[in-house]
Amino acid sequence: MKTPVVHKTASSKDRLGEIIDAVLKPLRFASKDGFVHISSVKSLEPLMARLCEEAATVGAPSGGLAELKSLFTGFDSLPVDEKKLRVSRALSLAGGLFGASHGLDIGASEVPGQPEPLTVAQTLSRLSLLKTPLESVKGVGPKMAERLAKKGLVTVEDILYFLPIRYEDRSSIRKIMELVVGPHQSAVGEVMAVGEVRYGRRKVYEAALSDGSAILKLKWFHYKLSYMKGRLKAGGRIRVYGAVSAFGNQKEMIHPDIEPYSPEPPVVDGGGDEQGSLTPVYSQVEPFHQKTLRKIVREVVGAYAQEAPGGVPPRILKKCGMLQLSDAFREAHHPGGSAEDKTRLAARRSLVFDELFLLELGLALKRQSARMEGGIAFAPEGELEGRLRSLLPFTLTRAQEVVLSEIKNDMSQPHPMNRLVQGDVGSGKTVVSFIAALGAIEAGYQAAIMAPTEILAEQHFLNIRAHADALSINAVLLKGSMKGSEKKKALESIMSGEAGLVVGTHALIQKDVEFKKLGLAVIDEQHRFGVSQRAALKKKGVYSVATASPDILIMTATPIPRTLSMTVFGDLDVSIIDELPPGRKPVTTRIIREKDR
Repeated sequence: MKTPVVHKTASSKDRLGEIIDAVLKPLRFASKDGFVHISSVKSLEPLMARLCEEAATVGAPSGGLAELKSLFTGFDSLPVDEKKLRVSRALSLAGGLFGASHGLDIGASEVPGQPEPLTVAQTLSRLSLLKTPLESVKGVGPKMAERLAKKGLVTVEDILYFLPIRYEDRSSIRKIMELVVGPHQSAVGEVMAVGEVRYGRRKVYEAALSDGSAILKLKWFHYKLSYMKGRLKAGGRIRVYGAVSAFGNQKEMIHPDIEPYSPEPPVVDGGGDEQGSLTPVYSQVEPFHQKTLRKIVREVVGAYAQEAPGGVPPRILKKCGMLQLSDAFREAHHPGGSAEDKTRLAARRSLVFDELFLLELGLALKRQSARMEGGIAFAPEGELEGRLRSLLPFTLTRAQEVVLSEIKNDMSQPHPMNRLVQGDVGSGKTVVSFIAALGAIEAGYQAAIMAPTEILAEQHFLNIRAHADALSINAVLLKGSMKGSEKKKALESIMSGEAGLVVGTHALIQKDVEFKKLGLAVIDEQHRFGVSQRAALKKKGVYSVATASPDILIMTATPIPRTLSMTVFGDLDVSIIDELPPGRKPVTTRIIREKDR
């Protein structure tokens, strides 16, 4: 009996559109608002079976329809979490099955496989599914889950991001006589002999493999006898993959991967262990074999990859040529091409892009939040600055003037300044910070300069005090080694506001230090302080100026990676004093080994 040919006409396309609407309507209702209606959706199994049969009569692909139909087998009796997974999978499948193949608008977004933009509730629901413990995954028991947890693999999301460290191209099969000692290679042959062999007091499981050109010895030093007997039988044809070594004049493979071999073209289903496929290799998890890891990953990717809500909007994915997150996970774990396959590389790029996009988005929100934070809009007349400049025996360099202009602009804004000033030793960072402090003081606030050591704090204080006295500014030094009466006097002047400028060490962030009206906090050699210490000094200003946060100015001559990351990723704005004042000797940086101290 011949299979009837279905001719797709305008009417059949219209009918298919009606069927698609009928399929999507209950699915969208079930997934709406984070699946709150999932329990009230009943009798989807007969409905989907009927709709899939009708869709087949008007030209929809039978393979996809069969999978869609199978998702609702016994649906009413399933647990809620399983229902959510199947509805999500059905929505994804329907989007690709109907929309892409028939050019129909099913309300999908720009990215295939995501029928419509997710609501916040739906996103949170999917994220909660990704937190599913690995014990819930088929084939993973409590003991296996415990071992995986030691590797940091606790949830299905951890497995999705447990990306292969490399891929092995097993598509090239060599004759045994052509195998070379060293690299991993593939060979096919017939098992000529197999069994346990004793070497002294040690037993080794061995097999002799022949393809007519030569013989290859296969050896296992760690094995379970009953398992090996089931896998290897004399006369069977197998494919082996492993590093080739030599014992005497005999080529051999130790603990190779083996699988039955058929000359027929392999059916690749994305498992990673098929003949001739590109196989993912994962970071080792003791005591599991790579095949065990690949099986676990295969289960997780198959059940949960489609639940991963990507952070990048569809239009940006399209513009930048990136894959949807779920597709990127599938391709990264189940590559289908060669070792240089562009799709696999695109999957890696897409995963990195998604992660960096979310990081930058978070930092942008953080920066936006900081700019919404109440700050102080300083508007000094510049009288103190003008008097200081007339006292200085030098003029500021072009670089100092540029940096000072950036600082003044920040300080004039109604949100807190967070700026890093970078410059070599002797470039004039201190005088720039002092001028900034004068602006805060002239506006009626206090300024504080925190240094990492008492020696540096004293140096700053001595350099500043003469000019502060000339400007009628009360400058106070606060350090941990100060005696009781001296420290008490300093604390009282800070609390009363009599001290307009405070120079000190970590002592500035102690509980007994209270500012009356802190407007600017300068932190010197910031890499010597922790983030919490910086925050503690900032809080001194919040407590003293109601809800307004003081401006923060950070200085460093030696930016460490943490400092650089704060500037690159949005926590700090950066200014650079890139020239030395006239007459200053160039700064030389050298590395001195500990033994040469």
